[in-house]
Amino acid sequence: MLGEDKKAVEAAKIPAQRYHHGPLGQVLQRFLDHHAAAQEDFSLIELEQLWQRAAQLDPAIGLHLFSHFSRQDWHVLAYMGFFAANVGQSLDCWIRYAGLASAMDSVSYVFDGELVGVEISVEVPASLERYLVEHYMTMAMTQLGAASGEALKPVRAYFRHARPDYWLEYQPLFGEQLGFAAAGNQLWFDQDTLAVPMLGRNQALFDIVCSELDRRLAQQRRFGGVAGRLAELARQQFLQGHTPTLEWASDHLHQTPRTLRRRLQEQGLTFRQLLDTVRAELDGYLEMQGLTRAQIAEQLGYSDTAAYLHARKRWAVEL
Repeated sequence: MLGEDKKAVEAAKIPAQRYHHGPLGQVLQRFLDHHAAAQEDFSLIELEQLWQRAAQLDPAIGLHLFSHFSRQDWHVLAYMGFFAANVGQSLDCWIRYAGLASAMDSVSYVFDGELVGVEISVEVPASLERYLVEHYMTMAMTQLGAASGEALKPVRAYFRHARPDYWLEYQPLFGEQLGFAAAGNQLWFDQDTLAVPMLGRNQALFDIVCSELDRRLAQQRRFGGVAGRLAELARQQFLQGHTPTLEWASDHLHQTPRTLRRRLQEQGLTFRQLLDTVRAELDGYLEMQGLTRAQIAEQLGYSDTAAYLHARKRWAVEL
């Protein structure tokens, strides 16, 4: 039986963060560096703290931050909208692949007669939800406008947070039909808007990118039972900069290491194979978040980039 990965690995010595090194954190750092009176090492600050500091400088930072994104900072899902046939297909991509962009946020459809809504849920403290929701919704409407060449607005927009003092700034982005302290964060569209075509629509290129993203989704969803619970725990550990061990996993699942090995064997897996699959899944996710290879190696528990690159080649053969 294969044991745990014998490659030289060690727990990454970085603080637990919420995807700080991706483009969102990097743009917040640039914003703070530009406005700070004295230079500070913002790379050691968690994403939540970056938002709070930025909000002290600009209370409407959630609405304004995306204007600081360069095209290089855009996530691959934003570019997918340019190749989509129309607004509706672009929204389909957002909902279908949102889990690849963030493991802590979700996007889903809601319906009301002929209207179609997109609802955003974020797993953050209430004090931070406003900033992220404002940012995500601004990003969505900006991307749809850029891809279609039209000044698109939703029919109505709802927000879970209370109405902020700067609420009039919402109207150029989301129209005048605004609701605050609502049950959910939602953007609603009519059928005419959903049918608006994209200027750069390209079905062949769209299908190629979708096939790769579908492959990554399949990796993410392949586990069930004990393996599924263990894979989710492992994802959380890697994203927090820690390398899970069999003993750690056994404690969290309230089983002995021997029992856990047997349960995994019943699903045709070893502990190393499960970690490799989770690492391979997160490798693509972290790459899309904008991390360098050295940063990904550290996040996934490898002692150096060479060990990480060797593991990538092994994943390509074994998984």
